[in-house]
Amino acid sequence: MNQLTKKLAFKELLLFALPIIVGHVGIMLIGTGDMMIAGRYSRECLAAIGLAISIANPVMMLGLGVQFAISPLLAQRRGAGQDIKPLFWTVMGISLFCGIIATILTYVSVAVIPYLGYSENLNKIIYDYIIILSPSMIVLCLYQGLKEFFQAQEKTIWPNVIALGSAGLNVLLNYAFVFGAWGFPELKEPGLAWASLTLRVFMAVALFLVAFRSWMSDFKIDFSFCKEVFKVGVPISISIFFEVMAFCSVTLFVGKFAEIQTAANNIALNYASLVFMIPMSIASAVGVKVGHAYGEKNAHNIRTFAIVSIMTAVSFTALMGMFTFIFPESILGAYSIDNEVLHWGRKLLFLVACFQIFDGAQVTLAGILRGLSLTRASSIGIFVGYWIIGIPLGYYLGFHRGLEAQGFWMGLALSLALVALTLGFILMRKMKALIREGL
Repeated sequence: MNQLTKKLAFKELLLFALPIIVGHVGIMLIGTGDMMIAGRYSRECLAAIGLAISIANPVMMLGLGVQFAISPLLAQRRGAGQDIKPLFWTVMGISLFCGIIATILTYVSVAVIPYLGYSENLNKIIYDYIIILSPSMIVLCLYQGLKEFFQAQEKTIWPNVIALGSAGLNVLLNYAFVFGAWGFPELKEPGLAWASLTLRVFMAVALFLVAFRSWMSDFKIDFSFCKEVFKVGVPISISIFFEVMAFCSVTLFVGKFAEIQTAANNIALNYASLVFMIPMSIASAVGVKVGHAYGEKNAHNIRTFAIVSIMTAVSFTALMGMFTFIFPESILGAYSIDNEVLHWGRKLLFLVACFQIFDGAQVTLAGILRGLSLTRASSIGIFVGYWIIGIPLGYYLGFHRGLEAQGFWMGLALSLALVALTLGFILMRKMKALIREGL
């Protein structure tokens, strides 16, 4: 049985993760492009789009979260010597089902808008954005399913090249649809949603065409694999929902203060999410690597990949935390030229700099646990960290201690630290159990 050194494991992990990083950064840059164009259209547009995304994204992650189980489970089968190519249409079936459910839930989510207490004009922008964007959940889930299928085979180039290329196309579509450039109709704020819908269709169709060799596999559904995916994926989906909802709820709460703070919060959240894509990519890669080693029953490689991935993610996020602390003006200047927004943005970026190392650690630990099919305990830990401790503390500091947006981000920082410690403890217990089992 192959016993990897840390040096070789780092090389394997990095080579596998690099295309995933490119793809995740590309996907995040799509959101960044939305924010940049919205910020240049108006402060109100920037605030409204951030609020709309905060309503739609948790629902979207319920669908995508289930699919995050696909590549580690397929990797486990590969590690056990099984051929996973006949499962192509099964993966497509799972993805279509997740997409339909996510689309329905996104449509339904607009019912909460009148109860959030925003202005009538903000409510209209939020409503239009979500309604237009809803059907794109189907094609987004199909794209994610295809990506997971490729990723399980350690074929990561095409899905991520498409994602990166789409980032540039998104900026052009946003500008054209919002401002009516180059002969396109001037759709104003709804143009951002039409651009996202168009782009997601393009991404799914492009990747489906790349996968043409898989079309010839038997058109049948393996219900035993579906059951396995939902058994592992539903806890992943719930935990990611709680995590994303925590950040999005902060945006919704901050929206109660003023458009200036809402816009600054959206910038801080988008930047933090962009940095987060690197450790998230490492987590995706290590989930597959650990899953493969788990299928081989190779505890040494599981441990080696776990150590290397955590060290890599923590080192990167520590450096980015220093960069964020030293150069906040350079970061904020890419998003807005509004001095009041920049003033609040500096305060929030300081807190982003403080928690980035914990953010990198917790997402990497979650990826390792996915590779071991250990998702239920981690979802409980994430729920407690965010919703029993972090969000209530943020609410208290924000509304009752006068810290407003800063108070909520302090709560998030504490949440991330607690979640990282909890997931680390769960992983240590699992590794001891594997050793006792004689892997």
